[in-house]
Amino acid sequence: MPMLSFPGKKALRFEGDTSAAERDADLAVLMHARAHVVLASESARTSAAEAAAALRAYLRVFYASNMLAGPSQQKLCFAWRGDAGDESDRKKAKAAVGVGQGQSQSQRHTSLVTEWAVALVALAAELARAAAAEDRRGADGIRRACGALCDAAGVLRAAAGARTTDACIAAFERLMLVQALECYFELAVAGGKPAALCSKIAQQVSHDYHEVFVNLGSLEQQPIDKSWAPHAQAKAAYFQAEANLQRARALREQGPGSVGEAVARLRLAVSVLDAAAGKTGPLGKKLSSSSSSTAAALAPVRDAAARLRKEVEAELAAAENDNCHVYFERVPAADALKELPALPEPLVRPTAVEKVLREADGEAALANGGAPTIRH
Repeated sequence: MPMLSFPGKKALRFEGDTSAAERDADLAVLMHARAHVVLASESARTSAAEAAAALRAYLRVFYASNMLAGPSQQKLCFAWRGDAGDESDRKKAKAAVGVGQGQSQSQRHTSLVTEWAVALVALAAELARAAAAEDRRGADGIRRACGALCDAAGVLRAAAGARTTDACIAAFERLMLVQALECYFELAVAGGKPAALCSKIAQQVSHDYHEVFVNLGSLEQQPIDKSWAPHAQAKAAYFQAEANLQRARALREQGPGSVGEAVARLRLAVSVLDAAAGKTGPLGKKLSSSSSSTAAALAPVRDAAARLRKEVEAELAAAENDNCHVYFERVPAADALKELPALPEPLVRPTAVEKVLREADGEAALANGGAPTIRH
């Protein structure tokens, strides 16, 4: 299933006379690094990795100096605008990240603290974009996506800490982390990990997506993409069903005394998926028909849920056949089932911003003042 990313921010050139700022040694270095960010912003062919490299080099200038501890207002006026991105992102042009004025407006400020926060959000957007673009059909791609999502979460946490706590940024951070945990689930299944462990990871993913859904619902006044809340709600249902499927497989492996619960878990998984696809569910026709863009955004999740339902039905048929002919165990009602256990401790955490900004392979030229490779 696809990962969510959000449109970022593009740096604009300085306006007016900057000669006074150029005579300040620290600001001159900052302006030089920002010029590379602007170049990346102005090129339509700049990749997420290239844009992130320029932003990392720019932010390292802040991090390596004492500018943030100095005067709050500077001689420079910084300007950014919302990035509409490609055609799919232009349809989400109002999905601004809590820092700034929105996607169709430019933001100007003279505060270095605000500039640090806006640049961090821009970097987080590029990291999320890189994660969404990864091919997760192989383990290496899954790991790269997971790492980029943890990095994005850490950068968003630092952006919120640079300002007052922002509920929108916090919700985005939580979204990045649950998507990183989803990658862990994919790795566990692909790596043939025990079904009991896969069930715990899936249950945690379901719980965290539900939390994201609730948080997004509390941000109705914020310019959040309208498809995000039903996307999170649908994935919460999907992974609840997945958790029950994996638990049922673990129970069937245990044999006598566990098959009846396995049948009940599989029946519950079917009902969860049916509810999600029902009239009032996040994948239902009533909700998706309200917006063609929302329906298109939810289509991959709907397809994945349909495939999962077929998988559950096949497992259920086999379990019921075994129980009817071999085990003869009582099948408990769904409301008699205990809540599935989740993870005892987090598997994913936000990456420390110091680590995210650390010079990566291929960024030496940027750190030394060289121009990044930007394709025009």
